[in-house]
Amino acid sequence: MLKRSRICANTAEFLDARVVTFLNPYSYLKISESRASLKNFDKICIDGIALKIFLELIYRGDKIQRLSFDFTSVANFVFENAAARSEHGFVLGSDQHSNDEFLKKIVEMFPGIRVDGRSGYFENREELLELLGALVKSNYAFVVIGMGAVKQEEVANDLVDLGFEGRIYTCGGFIHQTAMSGGEYYPPWVDRFNLRFAYRMLNEPSTVRRYLVDYPKAFVLLIRNIKNFKH
Repeated sequence: MLKRSRICANTAEFLDARVVTFLNPYSYLKISESRASLKNFDKICIDGIALKIFLELIYRGDKIQRLSFDFTSVANFVFENAAARSEHGFVLGSDQHSNDEFLKKIVEMFPGIRVDGRSGYFENREELLELLGALVKSNYAFVVIGMGAVKQEEVANDLVDLGFEGRIYTCGGFIHQTAMSGGEYYPPWVDRFNLRFAYRMLNEPSTVRRYLVDYPKAFVLLIRNIKNFKH
């Protein structure tokens, strides 16, 4: 999963990639536990200072930039470039109200962009596959998927396997966060001092277990798997 050649080292590598996901300790743990495949991802971006530092220690001498799909990091590039090219994109994830609010904010923030979307909830797999099939036949230049760790990676894999040729990005809770707060979920000082985890624990109590329980478990697993990390 964390083979060095697949880790996205910087923004330039992110922009060159077609299918990208973002890994933090929590998603690493969940993907490892589920044995989900990341086979179709060109690059895996490291979303989190602790994981970035850990991997820099493993791959001594290599610098790895923290990259997140939000407005503190690479989301601006995706939507700015799409607006400049008048690209048509699709946003899949969150509940329908949050998805609708997200699309409104993106159109306001990036004039010229065209985006459609839908919630990430489906009655069954057949309904999901019907949507993915429609996306494959569409002219969408990119799809952003925010369905939570494991599920969003599985859906991205399905989309590639079905033949979608555009760009694909996973985004975790970005859709819901943006719908709630607009383009700036984290205050500048929180981002500057890398206190995003603490801010999320205060704003989203459901994440407390993730940071206090799942993160330590993830680093135990990372240490156990060090021998499997290859250049």
